[in-house]
Amino acid sequence: MWQKVNPIWMRVWAMKSWPCEWYAKTKMQWADFFVEDIKIRDFIEKKYPQTGIAKVIIRKTQKECELIIFTSKVWVLMWKQWVNIKDLETELERKFHKKFKINVKEVKVPELSAKIMAEFISSQLENRMPYRKVAKNVLQKVMQKWANWIKISVGWRLNWAEIARAEKFIDGRVSLQTFRSDIDYHYMQAMTKYGVLWVKVRIEKWTLYNKKKAPKKSISL
Repeated sequence: MWQKVNPIWMRVWAMKSWPCEWYAKTKMQWADFFVEDIKIRDFIEKKYPQTGIAKVIIRKTQKECELIIFTSKVWVLMWKQWVNIKDLETELERKFHKKFKINVKEVKVPELSAKIMAEFISSQLENRMPYRKVAKNVLQKVMQKWANWIKISVGWRLNWAEIARAEKFIDGRVSLQTFRSDIDYHYMQAMTKYGVLWVKVRIEKWTLYNKKKAPKKSISL
């Protein structure tokens, strides 16, 4: 019996790094830090929705916290010489009672980010665009940026149907069980007028190395 596994957490020990970099001394402190990370990410997502934020790395102690925000729209956060960043730091300090320091880094190729592509698909579905057309356009955009493969899954009440179903759109050779492959994954919900649709995006950026085929031996007769 097979089971579905998150491709990011499955590769933390091989290809990926932890999105949270901190150390807890006790179990209670670990639980508090874990819940606080979720609240920080939710606060940033609600503060800047649809701004191309790919991921947020959190490094913190009991009194200080450092955030590294990877976004494709740097000008949204760095408007008028870091005014938005300073306002965000003060709001986070008031809410979580810590000293925050925020660094912003640019995502140069947003088409290779699963989160950004999932946000784009969900926004198009909320605007009542046909899901097949949206998925095929995303497949074309991602493959033009030299991705190895992409897999998009859309499910629930598609086209106002009474019966829920799911459809998959694949381009390239999908290898989910290869630990050497750098796979980005994101799950998102689209709040449409006729119901909630779920969207899953998997993108393989590159592979660590390719096994060379052994040369064929020449046979002398």
